[in-house]
Amino acid sequence: MTIEKLFTPAQRQRLYEAIPARYSCRSYAGAPSAADWASLSYAAGRYELPGTRLLLRTVDPDIFTGIVLGYGKITGCTTVAVLCASMGTPHSRIHAGVLGEAFCLEAAALGLGTCWVGGTYKRKQLEVPLQADETVLAIIAVGVPAKGSAEGHKRKPLDRLCHGNPQAWPEEILAAAKAVQLAPSALNLQPWEMKLTGERFFIDTPDRQQLDLGIALCHAELAFTTPHRWLLGDGRREPLACADFSL
Repeated sequence: MTIEKLFTPAQRQRLYEAIPARYSCRSYAGAPSAADWASLSYAAGRYELPGTRLLLRTVDPDIFTGIVLGYGKITGCTTVAVLCASMGTPHSRIHAGVLGEAFCLEAAALGLGTCWVGGTYKRKQLEVPLQADETVLAIIAVGVPAKGSAEGHKRKPLDRLCHGNPQAWPEEILAAAKAVQLAPSALNLQPWEMKLTGERFFIDTPDRQQLDLGIALCHAELAFTTPHRWLLGDGRREPLACADFSL
């Protein structure tokens, strides 16, 4: 499976429409219903990219630690998606970002809240059988949002994320750039750089932020309807993503 073939047209439309509704939720009122759990389990099993997999698990709410003295701690959450990646597979971290964000958007479409969690949780409480070269890159909290838990999207202006004038880009490329603008990132750094050169749309991040790059790719991919292919690490330092429309 490749990124450009990951979604059916119906899934693409549903998840694209869920992008504005997705936000980082840190306070939960309950776990997903049985029906929602079934839907999320199906999504976690269906979405596949090389070197990564997504597993649903129930956890104790005290698995989350917060940053300093509990600041930013997630509360009331008993369900997580565990994002595993094979370090021996090329671009597995990027693929993991794509799959994890697709899961978040599936949850948003169901009216559920999610939050990406990198290191602020107790790893010893997470019981996940790993293969020899696998590691857990992140977990994603998911559940029924508590009242008043919604947060606004604090985002950089589009012209700070793009080289050139994005308003002059073709409608579909501009839509992809706006979708990337709404993507979550570690510490909300929004590290993406986007540019359009001929028939290629580039998204780049600093080398260590491959997971954030994958999240951005997921949002951009959902905006595309024109045939294309994703090129990763094509002729420049890793990571680099390029949507090539010259088919």
